[in-house]
Amino acid sequence: MKHRFALLVLLTKAATISDCCVRVEYHMAPRARSNKTGSKNKKGSKSNHKSRSQSSTSASHQTSIPLSNTSTSHHNNHENSDDDDRTEEWNFVREAGPGCHIARKKEQHSSSSTADRDSGWVLEWESVHPSDFEDESVVPDVAIDPDEQTLSLCNLRNDPVVAYITVYDNLLIGRNGKALQQGSTTDKDGTSKSCTTLIVLCPPNTFAHLCRIDLESASQTLATPSSRLLLDQLHIDSDVQVWNRHENPNDEHEHSIGFPLQGGGPFLCTQGEGGHLTHFLAGNQHAIDFQCPKGTPLLAVGDGLVVQTQDEHQQLTGIAVSNLFSWNSILLQLDPPPTSSSSSSSSSTCATPKETKDSVGDDNTASVSETTDPLFVEYVHIASSQVQVGDRVVKGQVIGTSGGIGFSPEDHLHFAGYRSAAADAPTVRLRFEKAKSDNNNNNNMANSSCRQDDGSQIFYPRAGRLYDCHGEIVDKGFKDNDNKCS
Repeated sequence: MKHRFALLVLLTKAATISDCCVRVEYHMAPRARSNKTGSKNKKGSKSNHKSRSQSSTSASHQTSIPLSNTSTSHHNNHENSDDDDRTEEWNFVREAGPGCHIARKKEQHSSSSTADRDSGWVLEWESVHPSDFEDESVVPDVAIDPDEQTLSLCNLRNDPVVAYITVYDNLLIGRNGKALQQGSTTDKDGTSKSCTTLIVLCPPNTFAHLCRIDLESASQTLATPSSRLLLDQLHIDSDVQVWNRHENPNDEHEHSIGFPLQGGGPFLCTQGEGGHLTHFLAGNQHAIDFQCPKGTPLLAVGDGLVVQTQDEHQQLTGIAVSNLFSWNSILLQLDPPPTSSSSSSSSSTCATPKETKDSVGDDNTASVSETTDPLFVEYVHIASSQVQVGDRVVKGQVIGTSGGIGFSPEDHLHFAGYRSAAADAPTVRLRFEKAKSDNNNNNNMANSSCRQDDGSQIFYPRAGRLYDCHGEIVDKGFKDNDNKCS
């Protein structure tokens, strides 16, 4: 059987997708030497990625592809599972990613009932072999079958790949004929579009036939549009790279830190360590996402030095692939933990701090005394920064406000730790220290019954659970009305 492709080539510039230009070409892909298996007719930072996950590469992103026979009455019947147990295994709250759809092939040896739950919308996972193709170089990463209008990810590598694919305006139809829920994105100029983003972890030597593209759903203005004309107007962005896994996923920093959000909680953790949306890459593996309203004050989680800030973006938000490479953030280098005789400024209570200033070099790069085991923490998607490079901060100090700048399906804080400030540094697991309770508070005993207390002073946030500076909240109706975390 012939593999037919309409190639959508995105020529990247300066290793970014946001500066790409688009050229559309149609031609026949090489004929496979053996027939395909299965039926293709049976079926998607720091970047978030963040800057430290997978860096963009200067490569052509090429698109393998029927038109859906599904009636438009099905388009509002979005394919959503009613099961919530996937949150625990995926360490991600699906409702926190509207318009994002995760595709993973269930491992044959896996006994988990949720391992492939959200991938039920995928048309087909097709095993292939490079020897089936006369010339591997012309097989695109992302392809569209012009006859069936099927969107596919083609991996002829011997390694798994991660693909983020955004389709603008047009609806995507899953295996059961249901439209995948759309989300939205807003560019740096404030222009918003409807779009759907697919997050695909594709095994080696596999074609993932993902979904059908409803070409007519975004072309009501054309009287009698042809399929070729509609394909010409199709807008797709993609980033496809070999899976950059964390080499030491159990790496945990020995220093404990405070909570990064002030009052008004508790805050829902929407993605934790290894989360299937964006936290399965080396630069995001141990990151934590907290759902919080735009403008929530951000707190320094320890004494330290501001080594980097960026808050130039004001409107860029949403789920477009291009947003993976732009964001606002604050990066702190924390001081080593004090000895028992040191000042109580590092206590887990949230006191009102005094701001001091540290020296900055002539190149406007901050520096601190070198330690044997530094800890850097980063606040991502922020709306604004209230500190500058070189500022000294103390634990509990307000350093900025939260937002949703960058690849951000909703307003939230993406918080991560590193042992290095290098752009490609892998993350490290963080120990959150519970704040000391106020024994003089009359409501202390009542409030303590709403909190998870396992006797430990350290907690590690998990998706689907509520947290504030005192740790996990087990009563979802609990509100920190006494503002004890401010």
